[in-house]
Amino acid sequence: MKFYSFMIFVSAVVLVIIGSLLVLSASSTFSSTKFEDAEYLFSGHIWKAVLGVVIMAALAFVDYGYYKRYSKWLMISGVLLLISVFLFAPSIKGSMRVLSIFGVSFQPVELVKLFLFIHLAVMLEKVGDDITDLRLGVINPMIWIGIVAGLVFLQPNVSNGVLILTTGIATLFVAGIQRRHFLAFAGSGGVLALGYALIKPHSFKRISTHISAIFGNGDFHPQVLQSLYGLGSGGWLGLGLGKSHQRDHFLPEAYGDFIFAIAGEEGGLAGTLLVLALYSSIFVFGILIAKNARDKFGKLLAFSISFSIALYAFVNAAVAIGVFPVTGLPLPLISHGGTAIIIVCASLGILLNIGLNAKPKEAKSPEVKEAKTWQEQPV
Repeated sequence: MKFYSFMIFVSAVVLVIIGSLLVLSASSTFSSTKFEDAEYLFSGHIWKAVLGVVIMAALAFVDYGYYKRYSKWLMISGVLLLISVFLFAPSIKGSMRVLSIFGVSFQPVELVKLFLFIHLAVMLEKVGDDITDLRLGVINPMIWIGIVAGLVFLQPNVSNGVLILTTGIATLFVAGIQRRHFLAFAGSGGVLALGYALIKPHSFKRISTHISAIFGNGDFHPQVLQSLYGLGSGGWLGLGLGKSHQRDHFLPEAYGDFIFAIAGEEGGLAGTLLVLALYSSIFVFGILIAKNARDKFGKLLAFSISFSIALYAFVNAAVAIGVFPVTGLPLPLISHGGTAIIIVCASLGILLNIGLNAKPKEAKSPEVKEAKTWQEQPV
């Protein structure tokens, strides 16, 4: 299992390096124009990237079982953080998402997601064989998932709320809940999320514009159009690092949510495939770690962390290529922005520790009955 952790660590570090180079390139024009310093945004990003890698390496050696003791308090503090957003966060572009504590700005949702994954894993491990019981295995954990997702929806942050619901329900399914319970809650959650998205003006406009562009005579969202221009101009091998045209105020905030387009413009198809392969590596090796974790808590926590990072990455890429409507979600480990990179690295550090503490493979013998495969038992 140490090999799996090593591969995840290498993939994450390479993504952080690629992200730092892309942020340096994508933010240079904007930084020069607004701050008269081409490296202004990059300098704010690089120290967080380095700190994130250090934290990831440090947490790899902290026994993940330690988090069990405090999961409920972490969850309660996370909910209070989300509530405090409505009391203290300034309204930015119609949303209240960012808190500032001692001069450090961050989006609480990034931290609360991790707290939710830890608490869900603890709850589902305690349920044990009663995982198929509707109240114990589904309703109780869904209360916490619903509280977190609901508070995020109200910010409003529809895309993050949807992906939190998706990851939470997927974790319940992997834990072993009955299929009919999974289908019922997944279906109802999807309907409620879509209904809420359609009644919010900003999300309704994004969805209707996107549908019109695909099935009607409308145009894509301006950011998506510029993203497609950038990806198309990159060709097979790209224009080269630092040679993006979209960063010159054509693609707004190219260093943030649409940095995947810069990766395609400067690195070409090869560059985008490399980025997606690295995320796939984290997901695949994360699932292998989950399969071999020493306990159910480790299995579920490893799954939720791996699944969430991969989900956010591929949704971001899907937006950049025009498959999904604009979401405002960053590309994990790559996009410029706040403390998100630190929290993602911390999550990966926990995942690495689960891998380093995985149960050793037992030698098979005729006298010992072969254990059930991972697919035959709930994770």
